[in-house]
Amino acid sequence: MNNLEKIKILKLILEIAESIKYRGLMFNERYLHHFFTNQFQAMGSFQNLNDENATIILHPEWPTYKKQTNLKFGRYKKEGKIYKPNASGTAGFIDFAIGNYNKPYIGIEFSLKYGWSNEEIVYDILKLLDKKNPFTVSISLNIIFRERQLVKGGYLKNLEDHMNKAYKEAISRLNNDKCEFSRELYLIITEIAKYMTKFE
Repeated sequence: MNNLEKIKILKLILEIAESIKYRGLMFNERYLHHFFTNQFQAMGSFQNLNDENATIILHPEWPTYKKQTNLKFGRYKKEGKIYKPNASGTAGFIDFAIGNYNKPYIGIEFSLKYGWSNEEIVYDILKLLDKKNPFTVSISLNIIFRERQLVKGGYLKNLEDHMNKAYKEAISRLNNDKCEFSRELYLIITEIAKYMTKFE
């Protein structure tokens, strides 16, 4: 991966974060996935699947572990209501991985909810920070829809605290398996009400 490719992908995700609009209760994360794929294709970064010589670099729902394709990265297990790394667990699925299928260099997780979804976000961050996974860049875009208005004052501080606590919780669960300084991590929150967008 060169730095220009990374910047283009990060710029695309930031543009989505800053410009996405409220679409009502029927709008879910799958629409976001399709929109990202469409915008990624428009960048000229997606290959023609009719061309047998084309290299595929965008991998939706990329598994961190899969016997058939010899992927042996992070494995996870649900214990009670939370996910933890576990050597005998199953694959974690990354919304999008970019690069060589056997060792992608970018991992991207999206969440789109009508409120804070703590365990989902902790688990996403955990997978993105797990040193057993091969990414050099990890991106988490979390979109929260508000039916009435954006949070303000103390509630905004609570939202920031939620994100910080989710990050710390993911680090705690990884224990010695967290990546150190070899991986760039971008945690992005966008909050959307019917007439406004706030991005951090």
